Amino acid sequence: MDMENLALFDSLDEQTSVRFTGRLNVLDRLSRQLIGVVILKDGEILRCDYRGVFGLKAFYNMAIESAQLVLQDFVVEPEIITEDLREIHHPYPVLKARSAEAIERYMMYSSHRPPGQLRLMVRSDFLAHKNDLISDTEFRVLCSITEWSKVEDLYRNCPLQDYEITEALVHLRKKEAIKTVAVRTAGQ
Repeated sequence: MDMENLALFDSLDEQTSVRFTGRLNVLDRLSRQLIGVVILKDGEILRCDYRGVFGLKAFYNMAIESAQLVLQDFVVEPEIITEDLREIHHPYPVLKARSAEAIERYMMYSSHRPPGQLRLMVRSDFLAHKNDLISDTEFRVLCSITEWSKVEDLYRNCPLQDYEITEALVHLRKKEAIKTVAVRTAGQ
């Protein structure tokens, strides 16, 4: 993925090179609504909030949407920032490289993402027999499914990246660890 042609990274490249301190506000180009913010101090990214998600997941989601050419505008707002706001501890070049990897993996798995209205359940016989080994990511998705069975809620609340959730769901379905549950509609 060529990160140099993405508007998000054009703005961040400029702000990190001048060691900017303040906020890079991300606006939806059509509605002019604030949809995210990147907080920088001396050119280092300390924190990111995007569409109700925080931290690294928010940063990668912002990068993925930028790669999908979601129309965004960026407004720089100088501000006094203190170090106690830090949630992201990676230097910008590392974040940029990992964003390229996240975008590639997202593109690879995005067609496998289940519809948001589906409900998922962990199969009790899978848990009882433990015949297949599962990865740490798959385990975290299984734990999240116990709290948020609706796919839309799972993607919103699980701390993993969206592509990691999708990849884990694909593998868990192959291992027959999860099943889908019919969604009841009005009149049923």
